[in-house]
Amino acid sequence: MSNNRENVILYIRFKIKSGKKEEFRELLSANMRAMEHEPAFVSAVLSDDIDNSNEVTLFEIWKGTKESWLKEELPKPYRKRYENKLVDLIDERMISYLTPTNEWRTNLTNNKID
Repeated sequence: MSNNRENVILYIRFKIKSGKKEEFRELLSANMRAMEHEPAFVSAVLSDDIDNSNEVTLFEIWKGTKESWLKEELPKPYRKRYENKLVDLIDERMISYLTPTNEWRTNLTNNKID
């Protein structure tokens, strides 16, 4: 993948089917346990939506670009298993690919705003 200064963020919002949240969390946790060992993986945060109990957001940071992530990470075998099971657990998934530009209290971009 790319140098450490190039990062891509996946901002993923899930709308989980009623009664499927625990099963979703188990599937996601298994996927994350495999994913966290990838050399390009930086970090991830899963958050519950305070106002919508069946919605969660996953914020993943990877070394590289959107293109390198799609080419190198998406085809991994553990992701295929995850994707096959995910369709039975969610109503909707919205994915945005982001580039970090500024930060506070992190060292992702090495940019500081005073």
